[in-house]
Amino acid sequence: MNTKTALIAIAALLTAACSQMEYPVQEGTPVTLKYTTIDVTETKAAQNLNEGTFASGESIKVRISNTGAGSWTDYDFTTGDAGAMSPTSTVPYYPAGSQNIDIVAYYPSTAGTSFSVATDQIADANYKASDLMFASVTNQAKQATAVELSFAHKMTKMNVNITAGAGVTSITSVSILNVKPTVSFDQATGVVGSASGSATSIAISNNGAAVIPAQTIDGNLLSIVTNKGTAIYSVSNKAFEAGKQYTLNITVNLRAVNATTAITGWTSEGTVIVNPVQGNSPDQAEAVDLGLNVKWANMNVGATAETDYGTYFAWGEISGLTVTGHSGTIADGNAKSYFSWHTYAWANIVGENYSLSKYCPTAKQGTCWFDPEGSMVPADNITKLLPCDDAARAIWGGDWRMPTLAEINELMEETDNEWVTNYNGTGVNGYKFINKSDATKFIFLPAAGQRSAGVFYNQGTFGYYWSSNLIEPDPYFASELYFQSEAKGSSENMRFYGFPVRPVK
Repeated sequence: MNTKTALIAIAALLTAACSQMEYPVQEGTPVTLKYTTIDVTETKAAQNLNEGTFASGESIKVRISNTGAGSWTDYDFTTGDAGAMSPTSTVPYYPAGSQNIDIVAYYPSTAGTSFSVATDQIADANYKASDLMFASVTNQAKQATAVELSFAHKMTKMNVNITAGAGVTSITSVSILNVKPTVSFDQATGVVGSASGSATSIAISNNGAAVIPAQTIDGNLLSIVTNKGTAIYSVSNKAFEAGKQYTLNITVNLRAVNATTAITGWTSEGTVIVNPVQGNSPDQAEAVDLGLNVKWANMNVGATAETDYGTYFAWGEISGLTVTGHSGTIADGNAKSYFSWHTYAWANIVGENYSLSKYCPTAKQGTCWFDPEGSMVPADNITKLLPCDDAARAIWGGDWRMPTLAEINELMEETDNEWVTNYNGTGVNGYKFINKSDATKFIFLPAAGQRSAGVFYNQGTFGYYWSSNLIEPDPYFASELYFQSEAKGSSENMRFYGFPVRPVK
């Protein structure tokens, strides 16, 4: 029998045809396989997928050829425990005589000559289906024991571990950006080509990972959506090599410190701090010089026009309730709609007792200062908002912040100002503050009213705007700018009320 091109993959039903196909009879030696440890550095964080071993029941494509023949026959194998591999139907056999064979195997078994990673790898199955691995053995002589296949990862591994930092409650989603998802794949040699295809994003789970083709990324690398905004992180011509793992640990803080937009290297232990808001004020926002010690913004936080009411905040909170334009219509995607002590970020309530967990300069309130465990709450002596709790700084970033009580008083005392009905024909009422030396420089504060419980009050007739200062010695109240058609001044209100914020810088 000619065995130069013989390659055996035959079950009992093919025995009668062996002489015509020049394959050995089934009584020959079967090709048995097992796999060895997968590189343990190539794991998916938390889930430990493909770490050291395949899960049982995974499908492996095996290709066998007589050494030197270059003609392959495909077989399907299934993984078992401790490196076991079993043919799912057709059993391969060694050729008769001394003919050696070449064996290659790849995972996933569905990989074609063009291979693409999944663009949504949140599900474990999609992640594993993107983790292209290849093994090969050449010139294998006939043996009764299992041939060991050592699999190597052909893609690049990226671990991204995100931690919610100061001012951020939760991480909503994480995506890797600007990834070319496709490579050519030689099923006989395991060689993959350069990354190709239109750049896309890959959705991954927090504390998870993704696999991508080897490539160089220049520009935006990560999109991290938080409950307070989206952080975009960038790299400069960063090369990702095949078979290597890259780990980036990121803490997302709400308040921007400096605009850090690039990294030059990777470590497995380093921590990088990024911020969802990097000077994220709207394009229409301007700092108006009223001849005062600070410049005042021409619109409210959450607004896109000077007549918009914007977002209503409880004092010291950095998420609130935004309305559309100058109306009581609530916009989509709000983090808060009900304003009371029960929903206030810095309040604890047990029965009739209230305690404040932050901004507590005095214990004057007696039993209201008992915390839920029944012990006296210590005073922290903080009377002015910290930057991390300043809605203007947190949302607009840069040098913007909420005004102090002194700056509010300066605004009222050192400008020409007046109540305006139907401002510029918009139907919006409010107060206009004008530079005494240059009447072309002014700001308009709409009478946006307030939000208490689940109701808007006094929209169109009263204006309330928070300062960054508490009222002492009663820390349950914070100071505000107050106006109506017949009066204006600084006043005070309970911290849980929802008022607009007008930034200064």
